Amino acid sequence: MMNHRSLRAGVVAALSLVSATACHAATAQPCCRPEAPVSTARTEKHMLFRVRGPNGATVFLLGSVHLLSAEAGKLPPAVDSAFDRAKTVAFETSFDSLQKRGMELVMRARYTNGATLRSSISPAGVARLDTVLKSYGLTVEQVNGYKPWFVSVMLMQTVMQRANYQAQYGVDVQLNTRAHTANKAIVGLEPVEMQLGMFDSLSPADQEKMVLQSSGPDSSSRVLAKIKDAWITGDVAAMDVLLNEGLKDAPGLFAKLVTERNAAWLPKIEEMVKSKDDALVVVGAGHLVGKQGVLEMLRAKGYRVEQL
Repeated sequence: MMNHRSLRAGVVAALSLVSATACHAATAQPCCRPEAPVSTARTEKHMLFRVRGPNGATVFLLGSVHLLSAEAGKLPPAVDSAFDRAKTVAFETSFDSLQKRGMELVMRARYTNGATLRSSISPAGVARLDTVLKSYGLTVEQVNGYKPWFVSVMLMQTVMQRANYQAQYGVDVQLNTRAHTANKAIVGLEPVEMQLGMFDSLSPADQEKMVLQSSGPDSSSRVLAKIKDAWITGDVAAMDVLLNEGLKDAPGLFAKLVTERNAAWLPKIEEMVKSKDDALVVVGAGHLVGKQGVLEMLRAKGYRVEQL
């Protein structure tokens, strides 16, 4: 039986970059490095890792949370140091292009073939969806023109707005802005087109799982809080459980959103490790941790990975 609580956490994490893009494109808020004090005490460990290459390069790998609140979004000194050393900063994709094309998500999200949300999911799913949407103050009719994955994005945005999570405080957006200011080389590990079409390419069954995984805004808010706490404390084991374990019960989702992308990124990351210049790689934390994460892939190739 699927662990719906864990699946919900995994989907929350997977959707967050798309939500960050959509929110940023819609609000056009200036990105900045927040100066608000951090209310939660930092530990000595962070979601930051180091790999030393054979030719003198040090590659720092930072597990990101794509949206954060102002008080949680102040990056720790260890991240500042890694950023300062890096000549190149790599992200999942080009944030600049993704933000410019963010409204394409809405175009992709609409049905164009006469189908509707109600007609695209199972009868049992429609009944479940009606219950889920009511907890957000919505009805099926209000979102009937959108595909299941995008309804998940909309519900995610509602939860994040209530929790004061914003893209401008997300790890990726902050560091992307700082990289431009510092004139550092910026690299995308995958094409923007891949990011924009990632959810739309999921099977109807997997899209249905995504939209039906929510237990309501209160439950989703608690999941977000746990992810934030694990990021702040550098709790690798907790992050793996929160972001990956549930998705493993949905192998199609897990492969499409996590493992296939990890494998595609690895040659580019290893190329940085084998170079002579330091680099910082910033990807969603769920991609780094776990047995099929980037860190274990690097270890399997003989590299020593240290948590900072």
